[in-house]
Amino acid sequence: MGARLNRVLPTLFLLGLLLLWELAVHVLDIQDFLLPSPSAIAARIVEIPERLAAHAWVTLREVLIGFGLALAIGVAIAVVIAHSRALSRTLYPVLVVTQVVPTIAIAPVLTIWLGPTDAARLLVVFLIAFFPIVVNTTAGMLRVDEELIDLIRGLNASRWKIFTKIRMPNALPFLFTGMRISITLAVIGAVVAEFVVSERGLGYLVFSATTNLDTVLVFTAVTLLAAMGIVLFRLVLLAQRLALPWAHEAEEGEA
Repeated sequence: MGARLNRVLPTLFLLGLLLLWELAVHVLDIQDFLLPSPSAIAARIVEIPERLAAHAWVTLREVLIGFGLALAIGVAIAVVIAHSRALSRTLYPVLVVTQVVPTIAIAPVLTIWLGPTDAARLLVVFLIAFFPIVVNTTAGMLRVDEELIDLIRGLNASRWKIFTKIRMPNALPFLFTGMRISITLAVIGAVVAEFVVSERGLGYLVFSATTNLDTVLVFTAVTLLAAMGIVLFRLVLLAQRLALPWAHEAEEGEA
């Protein structure tokens, strides 16, 4: 009963917020160009579904490809860092710099270098999304009982065996934590990229609608972006539960 209530409460809370939003707009007589009501946003979605779907597909494609690159390259970098202290000291400052410098500031430079292409947008998504995967996966690989490692080495296990049987399995919960953060950042990265270098996508739609003072369309695009982020986050969480059911059961037991 408690678990079921925990699943229902977020939905009820969201519906309550939407209802309050709708009532506030009507009671206070707020114009759509200042704050559109949820019903006005829903009406716009019904009004131009094909146009919204086309832009949403462009953004989703950028998110998925950029996230895939971040996952593959991020795990590879984490493996290198976890197995070499010298490389860790060399690469970590560079990785931190990529996060300290605002991506919105370097996106125009990437456009100059790569042109207004998909490559520039995917690189922006990658730069925003890969860091959590690197940090979390590295932490998981390093948080292994050294006595266990010594025991396995005493049984003449190779470094590959230690990696595949000990370090990587131990890192998987950390990896999925990084993936959950990364997938939401990938959506942000796609929007940032489309602000700077795109004529398609939900980010471009927000920018264009803002320029034209079409607040309803701005909120409609933002709503679709929020829904996309939530769905992708839940899909990663589902993948974690399917891949690591024991970790999910342990979390429930602790709760």
